[in-house]
Amino acid sequence: MASKPSVAEIERPEIIDGEPRMIIAAGRGKVGKSTILRWAIEQSAEAGSSPVIADGDRTNPTLAAFFPQAIRPPSAEDMDVRDWLNNLADKQIEHRHTVYLDLGGGDQTLRQWTRDLDLGPFLMEHGITPVLLHLLGSDLDDLAYLRDIETSLKPRHTAIILNEGMVPSGRSPLAAFEPVISHAVFKTSVDRGVKVLKMPRLGCMQEVDRRRLSFADAQSGLVKPGQETFPFTARQMVAIWRREMAACMEPIRTWII
Repeated sequence: MASKPSVAEIERPEIIDGEPRMIIAAGRGKVGKSTILRWAIEQSAEAGSSPVIADGDRTNPTLAAFFPQAIRPPSAEDMDVRDWLNNLADKQIEHRHTVYLDLGGGDQTLRQWTRDLDLGPFLMEHGITPVLLHLLGSDLDDLAYLRDIETSLKPRHTAIILNEGMVPSGRSPLAAFEPVISHAVFKTSVDRGVKVLKMPRLGCMQEVDRRRLSFADAQSGLVKPGQETFPFTARQMVAIWRREMAACMEPIRTWII
């Protein structure tokens, strides 16, 4: 009897155009998980794709606030969330669509789910490429979640994204992230081939979030009914940020868009 192929044999180094992916953002709370997914979803829509947007954040469903079509668990109970995730994977395998998945900051459900299903190899065996985006700020405590997830889910297509928006005011990103990138947990991930990218800071991010605007609409000054005009300087900030994001995420563009 032929032996079961190993993960290394199943996984491919690059993603084939149109291949369905499960794109998961992981990390502690307030490190930019929803931001990177919002950007990628907008880029995907502009490219003509219609991915499934899955917001599993139990307490702060940000994706659902920006994308009304996002699907959510029926409740915040552990079993309901786990059943919802299993159904999400079943439907993806059946219908061959790409999924963007967001879970709550530090939520251990992802670790448990990936361990119980052996999620990476399971998805690959069914033709779905798992993509994992680890979001980190400059706080060393952010590395604990990276370490925990890496014990149960470490697909070939994994990126660590250092969010410069989380750097304290008055500090340079280079100095702020130095303790993080020098830490053994970070180095272990890099040694296995994880890509490391930086997400630029957007000075008016809170204003974009408060108004629940897409980045494209914010750049164009298109506000919701009843909202005050979006300042021209803020529009320029968003335009510059979107250009920088495109450049910074280029190494993994085919993974996430």
